[in-house]
Amino acid sequence: MGTARYITRRLLFSLCLIWGVSVILFAMINAIGNPIEILLAERPGITDDVIEAVTKYYGLDGSVTDRYFTWLWAIVRLDFGTSIIYNIPVSEMLIAYGFETLKIQLPAILIALAVSVLISVVAATRQYSRVDFGVIAGAMVGHSLPGFLLGIILILIFSYWLGILPSYGAYSTRNPLMGSETIDGLWHMVLPVGMLVFFNTATLTLLLRSSLVDVLRQDFITAARASGLPERRVVFGHALRNAFIPVLTYLGILFGLMLGTAPVTETVFTWPGLGALYIMAIQQLDYPVIMGSTMIITVMLVTVTLLTDIAYVAIDPRIRLG
Repeated sequence: MGTARYITRRLLFSLCLIWGVSVILFAMINAIGNPIEILLAERPGITDDVIEAVTKYYGLDGSVTDRYFTWLWAIVRLDFGTSIIYNIPVSEMLIAYGFETLKIQLPAILIALAVSVLISVVAATRQYSRVDFGVIAGAMVGHSLPGFLLGIILILIFSYWLGILPSYGAYSTRNPLMGSETIDGLWHMVLPVGMLVFFNTATLTLLLRSSLVDVLRQDFITAARASGLPERRVVFGHALRNAFIPVLTYLGILFGLMLGTAPVTETVFTWPGLGALYIMAIQQLDYPVIMGSTMIITVMLVTVTLLTDIAYVAIDPRIRLG
């Protein structure tokens, strides 16, 4: 099967998957009942005429089928509706809050990837040494430690005891650090990014070190060494490329769920990102925000998974396009 045909098949499957998620999401929200009536149930004094007017304004007076296809067509046009609570276009909220999430998630993944590559190479090339056991032990601890606990520890050490880093928020509420909003924003990023780097590095190191150990035992590595190639070229040019194949799946999940895995970090550090917005929307029953955020996360995850599948073929030509 040619590459173009393989990509076409994967693309069609991805579109079907996104459509299936949209059906399930809409059905679950619709099963709860009229969200307007639920939201206004605890607000005494609201007349039936007002409820009827608001219901009509949000297009909730039609049949389930009509409402689904109207909503789906709006999603295709990147129109996520208007927030019931804040009366703000959901697209504007997703862009603003999503940017703050990507601002800490993306650097954390890239830094963790670079650090884990270096640590994994050192550990795998010194298998069963004290360095190797130390790397494995540290990675296991990092992988097992609860996220909120590490965040609280970082806040206690660097914010309350040492007083050198801010403990919450993306910016200072009064005076920016050194009079610069850019420097102030970067300073606020240190703790949440550090927490994410710690966890991502731990998991990536466990995966990459194990894969690299297996690859270094392969016959083609022995042949490369016997041909007189420098050890650095053997490891980084041949072994590391093949060892990366199993890690791509986890990297794809990390990139795809950058917006979906944010609630813990953003809750601990009071970070104004999409994770915090998502939790707030659930607590306030802001259905347009819930549905818009879920669809964005779904599209990101499916898209990155598709790109990961294509990357498999680019990295390892032995993979058959089935």
